[in-house]
Amino acid sequence: MAGISELLERNRDFAARVDLRRLAMPAVLPDRLLVVLTCLDPRVEPAGFLGLTTGDAGVLRNAGGRVDDGVMDDIAYLAMRFGVRMDIAVIHHTQCGTGLLADPDFRRAYADRSGLGDAGLAAKAVTDPVVTVRDDVAKILGSPLLASDLVAAVSGHVLRLETGLVDTVVASVAPPLLHP
Repeated sequence: MAGISELLERNRDFAARVDLRRLAMPAVLPDRLLVVLTCLDPRVEPAGFLGLTTGDAGVLRNAGGRVDDGVMDDIAYLAMRFGVRMDIAVIHHTQCGTGLLADPDFRRAYADRSGLGDAGLAAKAVTDPVVTVRDDVAKILGSPLLASDLVAAVSGHVLRLETGLVDTVVASVAPPLLHP
């Protein structure tokens, strides 16, 4: 638990300087009406590479920053909770550790341990972030759950760890209109 001790000390510093009125409010709408989906890799911290501050955006993180049912549910919940249309930025990165899921031996061992299916794990691998970002943006745009009444626009980007720069792969696209 030594790793958490320093972080708890940092929390005391945070509590001393944060606007407690903002934290005490019921769930707060992100200032930028933006949801960022990215990887849980510790090198990929959206506050750092996008300059986000508390309250700027809703941030969802998972292995690879991939779109799955849980991510779509979370985005829909946030938009419905506040009754606003949100922008969604999908950001994958180079040198992603989920690339290991492309290795059949690693994937099989992980599938055995986790009980997850081999094919599903293979689909989560980010070996080419340009391709996976395009796939994930298309998945959001094709979802009836995240139609135009909840989502204003979806964009896709790649954080290049070699340079620290974010490249736009898919410019902002509005989802299809919701048909009754």
